Amino acid sequence: MFHNSLKEKLAMGKAVWGVMAGDPSPLILEVLGYSGFDWVLLDNEHGDVSVHTMGNCARACEVTGMVPIVRPISGRMDVITPFMDLGAYGVQVPHVNTVQEAQAIVNAVKYPPLGKRGFFSANRTNSLGFDLPPDQYLEIANRETLICLMIEEMEGVNNADQIARVEGVDVLFVGAGDLSVSMGYPGKTTHPEVVKAVEQTVQATLGAGKTAGCSCPDDQVPYWLAQGARFFHSGVSGLLRQSGQGYLDKMRASASNVGAN
Repeated sequence: MFHNSLKEKLAMGKAVWGVMAGDPSPLILEVLGYSGFDWVLLDNEHGDVSVHTMGNCARACEVTGMVPIVRPISGRMDVITPFMDLGAYGVQVPHVNTVQEAQAIVNAVKYPPLGKRGFFSANRTNSLGFDLPPDQYLEIANRETLICLMIEEMEGVNNADQIARVEGVDVLFVGAGDLSVSMGYPGKTTHPEVVKAVEQTVQATLGAGKTAGCSCPDDQVPYWLAQGARFFHSGVSGLLRQSGQGYLDKMRASASNVGAN
């Protein structure tokens, strides 16, 4: 039966840890899942994840228990719905600035009466139709699918309270990188003005009774946890860089100690 452990953990107030993957490699996804990540952000916006690779991505996640969330290139229904039918448990949509945009995304993810998504009960999250009868599946799918909206411009920051209150929205996630660019501080995600805008969004989100998340340097995570954020993700490329460089530094130090460098 379709069950989203990510939503369950968030409902309990737990912090959840994800990883952004732009390469739709089932093997890489299995390694990430077995490593213990709660969820993966399958990146269609900046990565190579597409509807043609979504099925295998979903299978790799299902094997390991890692929740597959897609970042589509836009919030349009024609972009989102195929990913949902092919096994995504939810979406993290970039550049959401208005209530109207948020509602359009809910319409694309949720079946009636909550949304306007075309009904199809034989998709992956219903075991290709072998699990639940259509009426039961519709109810469970509307309950279990997750909607995360990315706030990446000041318009979205200023509208965060209203956006978070749209029925069906679960998480507001501040993309601090794009936000810093839109504010005139490109890449300076710890600039006081950028931090102030992130704080404003987090507090508005929590005030609406929804989950808040943000992108930030690893050493800033404790601060945002203290502010109430619970939704975080790293990235495959960064993790590979850190582990690769750490390994090489350790090995070259060992070789130097024995004169083998």
